[in-house]
Amino acid sequence: MNVLFILTDQFRFDCLSALGHPVVRTPNLDALATDSTLFTNTWCPTMACAPVRASLFTGYYADTHGMGGNQTVLDPPDRKVLPEYLADAGYDTALVGKLHLKPMQRAFGFRHLQRHDAPYTNYSAEEAADSAYIRYLGETAFQHDAQEAVRRFTEDEACQHTDEERFILGSGFLDTEHHEVSWAVRESIQYLRHERDTDKPFFLNCSIFGPHQPYLCPAPWDQLYPSETIPLPTDFHYGVDDKPIFMDSPQMEWQARRDSLGWNEATYQRLLSAYYGYVSMIDEGVGQLMMTLREEGLFDDTLIVFSADHGEFGGQFRAFYKGLPYEASCHVPLIIRDPRDSGGRRCSQNTSNIDLFSPVLNTAGVDPPHDIESRDLTDLVSGNESTWDNRTVWKKGNQSFLVRDASKLVRGNVGGHDVYELYDLGVDPLEERNLIDDVDQSSAISALRQELDAWHQDQDDKGRARVGAS
Repeated sequence: MNVLFILTDQFRFDCLSALGHPVVRTPNLDALATDSTLFTNTWCPTMACAPVRASLFTGYYADTHGMGGNQTVLDPPDRKVLPEYLADAGYDTALVGKLHLKPMQRAFGFRHLQRHDAPYTNYSAEEAADSAYIRYLGETAFQHDAQEAVRRFTEDEACQHTDEERFILGSGFLDTEHHEVSWAVRESIQYLRHERDTDKPFFLNCSIFGPHQPYLCPAPWDQLYPSETIPLPTDFHYGVDDKPIFMDSPQMEWQARRDSLGWNEATYQRLLSAYYGYVSMIDEGVGQLMMTLREEGLFDDTLIVFSADHGEFGGQFRAFYKGLPYEASCHVPLIIRDPRDSGGRRCSQNTSNIDLFSPVLNTAGVDPPHDIESRDLTDLVSGNESTWDNRTVWKKGNQSFLVRDASKLVRGNVGGHDVYELYDLGVDPLEERNLIDDVDQSSAISALRQELDAWHQDQDDKGRARVGAS
């Protein structure tokens, strides 16, 4: 069985028309979902691109694998990852797009490697120097001057504190042919048609950089959803006075700066218009990949996974980006099509996309490591929910959360003291009201806190043990 793993970056979980989004149209993802298991309650395991991707590829949480943030390194640096397990099992392995695992000199088990972690040098010069996409731009749109492309991306990325709207949108200097989505889809199709080893099953990670900022895409995607017609999301208007973890974050400083610059609802509409256009451009690329699988006779012999490394605030609490333990930031899309199953179902069980590690290994007939921290989604994909423990967990340093059934308990540290927030996602799915002081919830809070604190402490212990062993 082949595996196509389509991973996006910063894709807000509800931006699928199949889930009733009032603006975004995603016909290709909708079509895939109708033939798959569509997971509606999936979260990422931690806060940002690199540590999440390390969890997806190792099956461990960040305290165990060592990549606690971007620009960090696996610990140990040679820790075995998913493509290496698959290569050992006889798979032809390919990556097109973002990997974000370090050390960068490792191929991480990929035979075919077209890596593009970032097009700018703001955080790591080696990522732009290593980028296959930047090399492509140097050979095409920038006429043998790849550094000019890097310079433009770097200047846009440097604007967060001086011109945040440009930081979020970018300069929009690429046409459709040369945009990263087009490149990633085209290179993936090239692999499927011409460059894979046809004597082996394949594992292809098509890893698209967006809809991470810069949001602005070329025509027609930049005008697909006219900004003046876009309703602001309901959670845009939610207050944060009862959310101490959010109130203690840099988001408050950024919001104050935006207000001082005169950002109004029209500003947010422009940004969301661009983001939604990016989502639809990605959807078009997914359709091209599905068509290629069919034309190559691979569709019914390929496990297809679509997800994101993390979400995007996308206006929740008037915020953008990610990194905090709130729904828009941490809730992610997940679609799994197993051709051995009839599909066409929705699964509302609480899951994490770290739990993809074992199903992919199972597809290859490989047993996961005995001490794995991720769970196994295989039964849920086939519709068997009877033995699933309906909870999921997330952790970033001293912040964490537990979702059990519809209750979400969030833990953070403000001013040196542990603080908690509680949300009933069944009636309040985007966290309008913090229930932590509701006396009627005291018994439930006690049980949730005991469970979350124990898991949080266990993760801290694993992190200390790993550092001590290094």
